[in-house]
Amino acid sequence: MRLIEFQQQNEIPEYLRTKSGLASQIIFEAVFAVIFINIYKPFTSEIWGNITSLEYFLWSLGIVFIGAVVLVVSKTIMFFYAKKHRIFYWVYAVWTFIDLSAMAGFYTLIAKYAMPNTSHISDGTEMVNFFWSTFSSAFFVLLIPAMIAWLYLAFSQKKIDLQKLQNLLRENPSVAIDQPSVLHFKDEKGEVKFSIKSEYVIWIEAADNYVVIKYQNQEKISEFVLRNSLKHLADDLKKSTLFRCHRSFMVNFDHAVALRKGQDGLIIELDIQPVKSIPVSKTYKEDASRAFMQYTTSK
Repeated sequence: MRLIEFQQQNEIPEYLRTKSGLASQIIFEAVFAVIFINIYKPFTSEIWGNITSLEYFLWSLGIVFIGAVVLVVSKTIMFFYAKKHRIFYWVYAVWTFIDLSAMAGFYTLIAKYAMPNTSHISDGTEMVNFFWSTFSSAFFVLLIPAMIAWLYLAFSQKKIDLQKLQNLLRENPSVAIDQPSVLHFKDEKGEVKFSIKSEYVIWIEAADNYVVIKYQNQEKISEFVLRNSLKHLADDLKKSTLFRCHRSFMVNFDHAVALRKGQDGLIIELDIQPVKSIPVSKTYKEDASRAFMQYTTSK
């Protein structure tokens, strides 16, 4: 279960892999790159020769265009890849390294075969040195706009999520939840294996073909392992205060004190010490927000 939580916490935010988010990153980076190149003249620009400011500007547009093409192709692949796979930060880092390597490779070939003053790029060693020099330049040129784009997208997403929560609160009147006083947990064969007062259950985790029921036992948190799926439990407990908020978690709203926006999405905070945070996946985000608002206003 710790592996599941680790992976969830290290998955990149959704706004970095949506169509609008990816397009925003490309635009930010392309515009910033043109400005930066013309002010600071990186990419060992002395090989461009003795040219006028206008010619330098046109060369820089060509360089940025090549980088933008690489990013467009890369981000398009990422967009479709993200539809079927989760993208963790380490995957995103490797993906970025490949993007920079592709850019540096194109720039090196252009410098050797299309630009003036390239006589010093004559053998493999010089080309490798030029490649890594260009790679580091591209990294620093793209680092600042990438950070600006991420901050902008994160701020925009927070505003959207806040507006959705406010709309849910306005549009959905409080609805009382019909909660049984005692919960009966059945195994995959339908046999009751564990019964407990509903207010003592805190959350439930999926563990392969089992579920782990976390409950209060005096002042400690105990657990009961049951052979069943979280999906079947969610169906059996529809009328309780237990709500499925993630493919691996159900949470008891009796112990939910806050629903907040975290780095990687919504998080439910529970009233146990140390404070436990349960992630809300994008599949259950709207339903979890609505249910939380309805339950808290009906208490």
